[in-house]
Amino acid sequence: MASPERERKRKRDAQGHPRPVASTPSQASSSSAQQQIKISLKEGGGHPPILATTHGIELPADLTFSAYSKKKQRPTKPSRGNNNKGAAAEEEYCIQAQTARIEYDGRTEGGEEDGVSYYIGVYDPQTGGVEVYPSPLVHLRRQVKRLKEKEKDIPEKASASGSLMDSRQSLSAAFGNRTSKKALQDEKLNTITASTLGSTSSTSVVTAISSAVNTATALLPSSESLRTGGGSGGNSKYLPPLHDSEEGVTVDTVYKLDEMVEERVLEGCMRGVREWKVGVEGGGEVGSVISPHYVTSRIRGVIDSGANVTTRLKILRYIEHLIQFHRLLTSSFSNTVYRPKLYNDDSSKEPIFKSDDKSITTHLINTFTDPKNQNKNERHLSKPKLTKLYCWLLILCLKVEEDGRMDLYDLVQDLQVERREVEMAAREVGARVEAFKDGYLKMMGYGKEEAREHRLVALRLPLTFPKARMMVGGGRKR
Repeated sequence: MASPERERKRKRDAQGHPRPVASTPSQASSSSAQQQIKISLKEGGGHPPILATTHGIELPADLTFSAYSKKKQRPTKPSRGNNNKGAAAEEEYCIQAQTARIEYDGRTEGGEEDGVSYYIGVYDPQTGGVEVYPSPLVHLRRQVKRLKEKEKDIPEKASASGSLMDSRQSLSAAFGNRTSKKALQDEKLNTITASTLGSTSSTSVVTAISSAVNTATALLPSSESLRTGGGSGGNSKYLPPLHDSEEGVTVDTVYKLDEMVEERVLEGCMRGVREWKVGVEGGGEVGSVISPHYVTSRIRGVIDSGANVTTRLKILRYIEHLIQFHRLLTSSFSNTVYRPKLYNDDSSKEPIFKSDDKSITTHLINTFTDPKNQNKNERHLSKPKLTKLYCWLLILCLKVEEDGRMDLYDLVQDLQVERREVEMAAREVGARVEAFKDGYLKMMGYGKEEAREHRLVALRLPLTFPKARMMVGGGRKR
């Protein structure tokens, strides 16, 4: 038999009193049958109980709210036989509280418009009845006082116009640390607005933007050129003036030399031309270190032909300068050179660009380079200018040839670029790029692999320009 000390102990409540023994189901049913609860609906009056939701808000423990109500006009639906819409006065209940930095505001939610009503029941144990009171539901929101004052100072700012970035900036200004506030201040200082662009002090900003836009779009084809697929004038941004529609035009006059290179620039090439003539007439070897393939292979042929020798030699000398200029810019860092270094004013140093005359250097700089970062002395060979250089070089090379036909191989070797880049420039000027016939290749002794690098470029009238690609159907070419 178990001792009295080992008897099972009953659980006790917080005050140490033994808990009541749970009644059996029969006892519970009998007691609930005897107890009756009377539920009665009461009017809330002018001060009903208020329910409040606090989603995402943590309220201070010592916060005290004050309640108030106001009349709100609610539109009513027209009844049968009466199409007049009216407005009924509805009581709106609100609560409000505030701390030193934040305001809390609760507005009525729910009601007849969404079909939901809320009630609070009060149980009286003496009478055994429950009194139910209608209770409006309010949702609490909070707002920083400092931001509220700023919105009052800017009445034209609409609440719906705010973005996520505006909210971040407002929070950084109110609660941010020193670093975030400094970043926000720097961003506002660098902001460009209509008032900023209109000020006199911002003339440099307007000039810089306009210059950058003009430089970026200088060589873009026009809308008319794109619409007509190049048109009869090709892409005028890359090409010199075109005269293919004039009466009596020839292959030599379709691009006029004086519109490409000024006469004084060609006269500046005469020193080199005289050296070539003297060398050939003396029976010596004449060549070019800069262009050992194209220029060297054509000097003696031009002189021996006897047709327009001086002009063709001037063009050939200018081509030699243009190839040297291309090689200098493409081998420089970021395709950029310092303008004063090109003129070689200091005779004690080795020149980086050897020129017969300063006018040639100036013409090359102004025609085929752009200022970099608004600095006129920093000259940059951009991609559009490089395309222009290739186009003009092809036109000048075809002017040296008597029949307007040439092999691209020698020029590609001197430029040290891929053949397709020069082929694209040849098509831009309206020339045709074709493969040599097998009979010619066999006569020249070219093998199969070597024959692939030789392409015939011919300038024939009418000129044929590449058509602009039209993108339709979600970006697919058709």
